[in-house]
Amino acid sequence: MAEMTIIMTGGTSGFGAITSKRLLQEPGTRLILGNRNKRIKGAEHLPLNLKSLQSVKEFASAVLSKVGSTKIDVLICNAGTSFATVDTKTEDGFESTFAVNHLAHFLLINLLRSNLADHAKIILTTSGTHNPDEGSRMAPPKHANIYWLAYPEKDETLDENEKINAERAYASSKLSNLLTARYINTLTENWKGIAYDPGPTPGTGLMQGLGIVPRMLWKIFSISFIRKRVFPKSNSMKDAGKALADLALGKIDLPSGKEYAALRAGKMTFPLPSKLAQKDEVMEKVWNDSKEILHLI
Repeated sequence: MAEMTIIMTGGTSGFGAITSKRLLQEPGTRLILGNRNKRIKGAEHLPLNLKSLQSVKEFASAVLSKVGSTKIDVLICNAGTSFATVDTKTEDGFESTFAVNHLAHFLLINLLRSNLADHAKIILTTSGTHNPDEGSRMAPPKHANIYWLAYPEKDETLDENEKINAERAYASSKLSNLLTARYINTLTENWKGIAYDPGPTPGTGLMQGLGIVPRMLWKIFSISFIRKRVFPKSNSMKDAGKALADLALGKIDLPSGKEYAALRAGKMTFPLPSKLAQKDEVMEKVWNDSKEILHLI
């Protein structure tokens, strides 16, 4: 059996840790994780801090050195975070939520692009918060302007309410992930870009950048009967992790022409994304502007 090489971010905690363990149970799977502290037995670990573009570059270089001539079969960009305001900046000067969730992963994809297998899958974790029609409790995106999202002080659509701006920063980063997955499918007929939406999954580390109260509530909501009552379409971390592993391993196939896989109440669905996410001109601009802001062109 040929070995499957998988590179993953966000694979040591939350449902990502469940994904990692399930992947490692599959015979012939080699899993390389980018992370800072935690460890998953059986995986190979390389240091990665998504708040630093230099760290992303060093991680990509280390991955390429480690795999050598071996091609990467699956790249999973799962790590994600959110902050209480849009005033938090990375060392590169970008708004932190957007930088971690979108820009760092966009850079990683492009740095590893030459070593992706002909049949590679590139999976980016997105969120139903990108779509106003989902009725999410978070403010949906107003736009997909890369420069405004990276430098919110320039954004002419900012709200007076900091909480709304922070929610939009998160939702917009996930919209950008989805548009990136869509664009990947235009690069070659063989690569498969997949936007995976795990739905509300209480108990993950998503709230780590927020205050203690949101973090405590998020943990409480992970209790099954509370979770199902508060978030009827939500998923357990076990279900969210298993679904991501099944997408990576090809145990879940997307219907022809579909790029968006959304887990709802434990069931995988394949809905249309938001109207904004369906616009090809927006997709192309997000890709091109992301390359430009990261000096990839």
